[in-house]
Amino acid sequence: MVSCIVPARMGSSRFPGKPLLKLNGKEMIVRTMERAMLAGCFDRIVCATDCSEIEAVVTAAGFDCVMTGECATGSDRVAEAAKKLGLDLVVNLQGDEPLVEPSVLRDVAQDLSEHPDCWVTVACPLNPSEAELKTVVKVLVCDGVAVDFTRSVAPAEASRWFQHQGIYAYSRESREEFASLPQSKIELERSLEQMRILGRRPIRIVKSAYPSISVDVPSDAEQVENILLDRLLYPLLDEPLRKGNERI
Repeated sequence: MVSCIVPARMGSSRFPGKPLLKLNGKEMIVRTMERAMLAGCFDRIVCATDCSEIEAVVTAAGFDCVMTGECATGSDRVAEAAKKLGLDLVVNLQGDEPLVEPSVLRDVAQDLSEHPDCWVTVACPLNPSEAELKTVVKVLVCDGVAVDFTRSVAPAEASRWFQHQGIYAYSRESREEFASLPQSKIELERSLEQMRILGRRPIRIVKSAYPSISVDVPSDAEQVENILLDRLLYPLLDEPLRKGNERI
């Protein structure tokens, strides 16, 4: 069975307190966990946090929560929480993905089940206008596996790269390996946790047809709220999308 853990903390350097940001009246962390529920493929859905305020909001919404210590990255937090819960296969859905497509989560869970020795993550087509935008992470893919991640690429190189989405999946063994390693120089320089494991284990890519709209900085919130409002006015937009995602 595959579980989903949503790591959340209040101390984001780019957007402090964002898990409890209300998007059209509901906290972002709750909206993200509700999207995980729509996937219908998880044995458990749990928030992992070191903040009692986040714990209170999540449990009031009817979700499980596990408290962790202070952690360097989301994957370190997921590793600690999964160890406490005795979980093996886990999808790490970052808490700033309130519009994540449920079919993508299903495909990631399936890919992890088929390839438990690998990491699995998600990419979608990169908008060339965002090639140099550092809040949009880019991934270079070869034969279905990530070979590099960065925050900025030259516009002329944009067609070679994909946009990375805030989802990881891994087994107990893979997480424990990651958590046992020190943060690497390139991980710290790029502020990308996946660089710690890149080259040690394959990072498989599930290609999504749907662009990621995460809330990385305050200016992203208005766009997400407008989409949520459209879904309220036009409910069919909120149905799980039926198109298949690709393994690239």
